[in-house]
Amino acid sequence: GISMTIQVKWDDEQQRAILMTYEAGWTWNDYFSAKIEIDNLLRSVKYTVHIISDSRIGGMVPRGNALTNFASAFQTAPNNIGLVVVVGGNIIFRSLLHLLQTVSLNRAANNICFAYTQEEARELLQERLRIAS
Repeated sequence: GISMTIQVKWDDEQQRAILMTYEAGWTWNDYFSAKIEIDNLLRSVKYTVHIISDSRIGGMVPRGNALTNFASAFQTAPNNIGLVVVVGGNIIFRSLLHLLQTVSLNRAANNICFAYTQEEARELLQERLRIAS
């Protein structure tokens, strides 16, 4: 079944970004289901796709080894994953991801950046796309 606590969809008609929205009460099972959906979307196109990950409502990270779970998700991501913009100022989320960047030699983990709103996230991606193109 499709998890309802983490929504995954294309953010734009050009399919350049995927929007991932966490809702309260999400579990690691939800996270891994969402990751499968995201990987499928990434594999459906040949170019780089960015991810906007909105954790503002999602609140707490579930019990379990968050670092390992996030790390394995990044390590197994398709090669065309671009920036991952984390929306929301959740300090636990941020410190986890900063930690992930220091321990992981994985390219995707180094592409994590932060924004406070989805609009800000999209502006950030527009900037990067302008630089990249």
